[in-house]
Amino acid sequence: MIEKSAGYPKEGFGERDMSFEQVAQWLPGTYSNREQALEQPVWFIPVTLWYVPLPHLFESGLGFFTEQVNQHRPQEFYRSRVLHLLDQPLRLENYRLRDQGAWAGASQDPQRLAQLRQQDLIFLPNCTLWLTMAEDHIHGAMDPQRECCLSDDADSRIEITFDLYADAFHTLDRGFQRQSGEQIWGSRAGPYRYRRVGQS
Repeated sequence: MIEKSAGYPKEGFGERDMSFEQVAQWLPGTYSNREQALEQPVWFIPVTLWYVPLPHLFESGLGFFTEQVNQHRPQEFYRSRVLHLLDQPLRLENYRLRDQGAWAGASQDPQRLAQLRQQDLIFLPNCTLWLTMAEDHIHGAMDPQRECCLSDDADSRIEITFDLYADAFHTLDRGFQRQSGEQIWGSRAGPYRYRRVGQS
């Protein structure tokens, strides 16, 4: 059995309070960084991003299905995955899909999403996003002492940080070669700055 969510951060958040509810309220939606892409076309492509609640998937906490598209190729969904929001301490656990292609575009198909089950997922033990509350946003970051990889033999590791606001989502997702540390994908000009343009 995989040991989940071990050790970071050291402090907890106590009983469930508004922090959990705030994430559950703020995260769902359709997001776009089109404004940023128009202002900085050399550095950013226009992307649509979805976070869709999955209230049926887990016995505790709340699941979310997320994926995105390049707005120039709106039928080519990518980075489909599942997040599990939990508290004590507040965190988002990461899962990849066993069959990525089978679920591509499911953010637009509630009937298909309703069929998603835990056996369709693979837990990523070092990819938990630990959440902390700031004055006007929620900050998420991975444990810097752990390597987040899609598999044990992956050539690259993933680093993700984000800031979630009431109507915006700023995220910096990057991939690095495990041996050399060289960045091989993701933004080199700071976070993607999404604004919510619809509800999920």
